[in-house]
Amino acid sequence: MPERPSNLRVTEITDTSLTFAWDDNTAKEYLLYLAGEDKPRRFNTNTAVVSGLTKGTFYSASVSGLNGFLEGELSSIVTQKTWYPAPKINSFKIGEAYVNGEADNAPNITNCRLYRKGETVALLTGTVVAGDLKIYVQSNVNIIVGHQYDVRVIDGNPNSPSSIAGMITTFTVELPRLELNPVTSSAKTIAGTTEPNGSVRINVDNVARTVVTAGADGKFSTVANSVASNSLVKVEAKSGSLYPKSIALRADSGKTSLPAAPERTLLGLESFTTTSAWSLQSSAGTARVADTINTKDTQSIKLTADKVIAFMRNNTLNLDIKEATALEFMLYVHDAATLDKAIVYLANDTALANNVSFTINSYELTTGWNKVSVAIASGKVTGTFTKAQTVKAMQVRIEPKTDAKAEVSFDLVSSVKANKANVLFIFDDAWKEAASGIATLESKSMLANVGVVEVNESDARFMTNVELKALNLKGHDLANHTKDHPHLNTLSKADQRTQFDSCKTYLTTNNWTRANDSVIYPYGDYNADTLTALAEGGYKLGRPLTSGIEVNNPAGNYLVRTYNLTPDRTIAMAKSTVDYAIATGGTLLFLNHRLGTTEQTTDTMFWRSDWFDQLATYVKQKSDEGAVNVITASEWLLQ
Repeated sequence: MPERPSNLRVTEITDTSLTFAWDDNTAKEYLLYLAGEDKPRRFNTNTAVVSGLTKGTFYSASVSGLNGFLEGELSSIVTQKTWYPAPKINSFKIGEAYVNGEADNAPNITNCRLYRKGETVALLTGTVVAGDLKIYVQSNVNIIVGHQYDVRVIDGNPNSPSSIAGMITTFTVELPRLELNPVTSSAKTIAGTTEPNGSVRINVDNVARTVVTAGADGKFSTVANSVASNSLVKVEAKSGSLYPKSIALRADSGKTSLPAAPERTLLGLESFTTTSAWSLQSSAGTARVADTINTKDTQSIKLTADKVIAFMRNNTLNLDIKEATALEFMLYVHDAATLDKAIVYLANDTALANNVSFTINSYELTTGWNKVSVAIASGKVTGTFTKAQTVKAMQVRIEPKTDAKAEVSFDLVSSVKANKANVLFIFDDAWKEAASGIATLESKSMLANVGVVEVNESDARFMTNVELKALNLKGHDLANHTKDHPHLNTLSKADQRTQFDSCKTYLTTNNWTRANDSVIYPYGDYNADTLTALAEGGYKLGRPLTSGIEVNNPAGNYLVRTYNLTPDRTIAMAKSTVDYAIATGGTLLFLNHRLGTTEQTTDTMFWRSDWFDQLATYVKQKSDEGAVNVITASEWLLQ
């Protein structure tokens, strides 16, 4: 006689089937009795899929073993209700107020829930009225473009523990459709395709112009008289209350978009969340403690160097960086004025005999948060270090300035894989001597950025209004370099704002609007009031003289890094920096003031003209290879 099956249970539920399992597997066959059916169902394993069931219906089942003609005792009875079918969800675009769809029109189906894909804790609860499903999602920070979400109807009162979630439908949050045709300054027609009967917002050279409604086929077209030679045209598609999708292009370029931002693949290597893994290697006057305030995670580790060098080491690592082209450091500098440099070491051994080190100098750092990316090829190799072998140890070191106490909180080290960079050429002040460099760029179909000081127009040492107007029409950006080039850190916040606003008005009056809200700080000077004044004024970008490759988003970034081509920086160094930027996937801003002869470079405002020609040639070569986008500040903000 077969044993009585035990632990009968339901292991899987759908709207039309139930899967049962039990623990006994001694019988040759099993009979599953479903209440309401005349005959049992026969199975030869201790798992049974019962299909052909009715949605939202309770079923009771028991099972017995069968050996030939001998049937054993029935198991205990298990009762389970089938789920309701998955709802049909309409295409959802970010910005829309509701996720809409269709669900079963049943009296006990009055609600539904939305979850992150694969999760069981609901983010939102919606309604189902006569089969019409709605979930309000407008402005919800959890609803993200490209992410997937599950929707299930709720059988019964959603606040009752006895309610049952139904089958899952998964949808992806999408952007509205947007395609843009090439634009010419002769026809001035801005046309393309968006959602049927959708709206698009049009901006020309950083000035909002009009809103156009597409037809039932999604086609839109308008003539914009403001389009001039090399104008920067941006079109944004509306979805709900937002304009989440945009495309920008240059008039007369023959292209349908600007170059895409470089792609960067990051992988976290060390998060500094385990203080005990980091051993303080330095002596008196140094310390390392957990920092739960200055962190993007649960904690960073603060290293203190009081008039002496401090360093700590982690010998517990086993890191693979074979595919990495760069490293990225997230660190919080408590006071940049006290710090001389920070150094990060990666080693193939715990004794650090075979290591690569990266020095981050104080002129590359600002007080507060810093995200610094370095090409692995730029590191100083000691011994036989190779990234092909596992990294077994990491050491971080800080050196204070003389008689100072420096503190740095290390929060994250990541590997970076990249093969493309942005490059911008910037000429501050619009000196006459910059004209030859701009001509060199033009000869290679590359554009420049020129920092314009309002009062310099009447100074013979600088470019005239006519010359600047010609540069604007050729597509070069004319950026905001203040009214009269003061030391900003000596001015009140109100006076700094006046400097920015006056120059912006001057640029706007001349129709040089593409970069009128991108600000260059005279002498590189700034203070906290500078950053606040720019934010309050709605300015998009600010650039001091902090050195390095920028890896942060430029929008709202008032501490954009640059690479100042002073005479001590050779053409070989400049070319290498291009290669390093490609490896980091960042943006490299080359800064010049005046170009001239070797003799003139005794003045630090000058860089050699022949070197600039070589640099432009090298960047053009990398651009032709697809490794560099040569862009302007206004284009960078639209990537």
